[in-house]
Parts: sequence; C-alpha cells; structure tokens
Amino acid sequence: MQFNTALTLEKLLRSKTRTRILWHFLENIQVRSGLRELSRIVKLQVHAVGREISLLKKANLLIEEKTPSKNFYSLNTDHPFFGEIVSLFHKSYGVGGMIMNNRDVFSGTDFLLLTSYFLFRQEKGKYDIDLLIVGAPKIDQVSIFLHNIETSLQRELLYTIITPGDFKNRKQKLDPFTWNILEKPSVLLIGKQEDLLKGVTS
Repeated sequence: MQFNTALTLEKLLRSKTRTRILWHFLENIQVRSGLRELSRIVKLQVHAVGREISLLKKANLLIEEKTPSKNFYSLNTDHPFFGEIVSLFHKSYGVGGMIMNNRDVFSGTDFLLLTSYFLFRQEKGKYDIDLLIVGAPKIDQVSIFLHNIETSLQRELLYTIITPGDFKNRKQKLDPFTWNILEKPSVLLIGKQEDLLKGVTS
C-alpha cells in the first residue's frame, strides 16, 4: 500500500513551515541555526520562519541562544516529547519516509529499525549499522531500493538482514551486536514494538 507520510504529518501539525524547520534540526541534531540561515535552508520568507520559531520556542521545542550579533536556535533534546517527535518525523521524511511509503519493497520483513547511529549521526564503530532488517524480504529488491536512496542522498547506508530465527537466538544469547541496537533509541518502521523483545529469557 502506498501513501504519503509527509503529507500526513503536515496535516497533523497544521503547518508545512513548522515541519520543515523541525526536520532541518532533526536531520542536523547538533546544529544551531540563525533565523536568516533557516529561511534560506527551508526556502521560506523570514517573517514566516520567524513566526513558527516563536511558536516552537513557546512549546519549548527549540532553544534560543542570544549573542551580540544574532540569535541562534537549536532543538531541545530534553523535551519530554523528543522521542515521539524523532519517531514521527523519521517515519515521514528522509530514508524512513521513503521506506514507509514503499513498504511493499520490504514484503516478508518482520522488523525494520533505524538505529541510534543513523538517527543522531553518531560515529560508527566497525560493526555499527544504520538499518536492521529482520525477516525474509527479497534481498535483491531491497538492495536495489536502498542503493537508489544512497545515490539520491550521496550517503552510504549500512544495513544487515537477518532471519527471524537468528534474531531470536541473538536476543536470547545477549549477542552484543543485537543488544547494542535494541538498548539504544531507534525508530521501528516495520513491526510492532511489543513483539520486538519477545522470546527473550529473563
């Protein structure tokens, strides 16, 4: 089934400008930006961006830092809704949005996660990945789809596909690779959160 997750989020927040601003900060999680810079990035007029910045500050979603020359804004990662906002936006835009809008490509997949390394642009170690895919999708189909995303973004995506049986065994044996992903923040694009840890022995 095909649908437009970005349009859904814009309707939910009732402001395309607001969603563009928040997505800019979520894509650049540690960046701070000035008003005119934001206006250029989201390609909207300064007064429109300024109005939305004011609303986002009142909602405590953005932090303002005043300097003698200009004011800078950054995302408030301590906001109580931060995790939910990360999930909503990564299911609507970017790599996550592309996957959500083309889930038929991943037919046969039980779980698909965007890992903490991907979400927060963390430096990866030798075995760290961007996406974890659990199930039996058509590997060639998935590979072509993700390669096309890499080409459009000019960015490599590191991913692993494992079978449900292997995933269950890894969880039970407390495999460091698997639990390094599961114990950190992630966005589940395919599958149910309550099923993710099933089969784990106490």
